[in-house]
Amino acid sequence: MTDQPQIEFFAFKARKFCTWFEKTSSTGQYDGIRATHVVSGLIASATKLVRIRIAGRPQAIDSAANPGPPAPPGDAFPIRCRSDWAEICRHRERTGGLPGCLAEVRTELQRGLEILDEGRPYDAVSHWQLGFVHNWGELAICALMMLHNDLANTRSS
Repeated sequence: MTDQPQIEFFAFKARKFCTWFEKTSSTGQYDGIRATHVVSGLIASATKLVRIRIAGRPQAIDSAANPGPPAPPGDAFPIRCRSDWAEICRHRERTGGLPGCLAEVRTELQRGLEILDEGRPYDAVSHWQLGFVHNWGELAICALMMLHNDLANTRSS
C-alpha cells in the first residue's frame, strides 16, 4: 500500500479524537476551542483519506461496486448549501445534540481502529471511507457547526 503514511496519520487523528472524547464525555463539558480543533483536524485528515485508492480492491468511493449515486469528482460530500446543513444540524440537535454526534463519530472511528489493529488496513480504510461519506463525516460536520454556534453565542453574550 503506497498510502501508508496517510493511513497512519489518519489513524493517529482517529485515536486522538477517541482519547479526547473518552476524557471529556464523562463530564459532558466540552472546551469549545479544543473540541473545534480536534474535530476540524479529524475532518481535514479524512478528506485526504477518501482519496486513497487501494490496489486490487473495489473502491469505496465513486466505483461501480458502490451502489448509489457517485460522489462529485474530487469532493467527498454531495454539494449542499448552508441551509441544508443548518437543517441537518437542527435535526441532530433535537436527536442527541453535540454529545450524540460525537459519540457516533467515536464509535465509527473506534471500529476502524479495531480493524486496523487486527492487521487489516485495507478493510479499515474501506470502513472509514464509506463511513465518512455516508455517516460519520456528516456527523462530524454537524458537531463542528454546533461547536461554532456555541462559541459564537458565548462570545456575543
